[in-house]
Amino acid sequence: MSKILVTGASGVQGRPVARQLLEAGHAVRLLVRDPAKVADLVVLGAEVVEGSYDDDAAITEAMNGREGLFLILPFLGPNEAHATALIEAARKAGVGRIVWNATGGIPPVRTGAPGVDIRLAIREMLEASGLEWVALQPTLYMENLLGPWTAPEVASADRVAYPIPETLALQWISQEDAAAFAVAAFALADAPGEAIQISGPEKLTLPEIAHSFTRALGRTVSFRPMPPTEFGQIMDRTMGGGGDAVALLYAAVAENPDLMATRIDHAALLSKLPIRSTTMEAFARHYNQAFS
Repeated sequence: MSKILVTGASGVQGRPVARQLLEAGHAVRLLVRDPAKVADLVVLGAEVVEGSYDDDAAITEAMNGREGLFLILPFLGPNEAHATALIEAARKAGVGRIVWNATGGIPPVRTGAPGVDIRLAIREMLEASGLEWVALQPTLYMENLLGPWTAPEVASADRVAYPIPETLALQWISQEDAAAFAVAAFALADAPGEAIQISGPEKLTLPEIAHSFTRALGRTVSFRPMPPTEFGQIMDRTMGGGGDAVALLYAAVAENPDLMATRIDHAALLSKLPIRSTTMEAFARHYNQAFS
């Protein structure tokens, strides 16, 4: 499977997928509203179709002749109509496989949170499509620690702050690893329809993250469990909204850590989707400048 359409390629999660597919020798086409935002991928060999998810003609053009589709939709402001249009166009075009990054876990029932509930709706669409599909469910992204709620405090106070309980151990994942899992999913011999949880190789508490940063940055880094309301306020101030919903999520996790806890067998995951995994220490070392 080598002719692949990538959605979301101008975003931080879709871009590494497109780049890694190109590096692996796939023929990559991108559906984007602003081609200037993917100029670097065009230099690497990507083809671009300009259009939005509301543009049926552009979707049809982008999907024509593709063997695979990488699907990702935004967590904030999700739109089921966009998912419907893309999946239906893939079915009509005879796309062989859809690899979908669900941006998180797919709930067993609707929760009332639009960014979460759309995952269940999309899974139902995929099951009804008759196409091969793989749904990747990433754990918490390491790149969250680059946000304005964490990185500045590491740089100024040598302290990792994040709104999770001190004792909660999580299997963080880098966006590069999530992209690598997507590339590996296109290489599967067959994909009858499967949702796969993906994670990094470690399960870490906040103190253990601080130890990883200490080793990576060459200075002592401590930790601070951040109140969820503080996180939400920073998000609203720097990103223009969404803070209340995310603060409620982390407040719920503080009351019931099992809401975010995962128990992924990473060795078994790598036997199915082989990639080279990124540790938290390697991640922090790679982004040393952002934390210094």
